[in-house]
Amino acid sequence: MAVVRDLHRHPWMIRALDGLLAARPDTVVVEMGLNEAEPRGALHIATHGAARVCGRAAAEAVVGTGA
Repeated sequence: MAVVRDLHRHPWMIRALDGLLAARPDTVVVEMGLNEAEPRGALHIATHGAARVCGRAAAEAVVGTGA
């Protein structure tokens, strides 16, 4: 799993994520900020925010549990 925030604003983060995805195309990508970049990864989850509740919701979506 890779967690990023505002990927579209950070070219270095895009390069790092693309390198990771080249090595591990099965990576789940969680975008914790604005979702303006193209979706990447085997599963792409956009939370549209970086609050704790957003991270928890993304984690629950990945592991399949809910409250």
